[in-house]
Amino acid sequence: MKSSLAVLFVLIAASAACGGSGSDASTPVTPTPVTPTPPAEVQLAVFMDASSGFSTSDVHDVNDEIVRFDTASSSLIWAADARTFPGFPVHGNDIGDFRVRFGTKNGQRAAYWTESSRPNICDLQVTNGQLLISATDVPVPGS
Repeated sequence: MKSSLAVLFVLIAASAACGGSGSDASTPVTPTPVTPTPPAEVQLAVFMDASSGFSTSDVHDVNDEIVRFDTASSSLIWAADARTFPGFPVHGNDIGDFRVRFGTKNGQRAAYWTESSRPNICDLQVTNGQLLISATDVPVPGS
């Protein structure tokens, strides 16, 4: 009998705590809407070849992997999976110590990631979440 009373008391207390009885029992609870913060709008850099008028946001490395640059956040965007890497401000066709140069491969104009001091295409890799940039001896094709 004592255990039946204890169970009844617990049920009544639980019902009251959850709004099951009393004057507030029929008042619906309206959750406060959560407004998600929109991501910052990406502003892709557009690189232009002054000699041909060709322009693009896609910049190729030596393996034809593509990167893009967000001028709003000064970030590099790895096109394969949209990962971003900060610290790449764009000024014209210059990106820090690097330069976008234009060439022609298989009849198609393209932009290539190169060192500022040498017109050779760089190798870009993402390894363990880190962006690695390496020099090569591969010149920009048909430049």
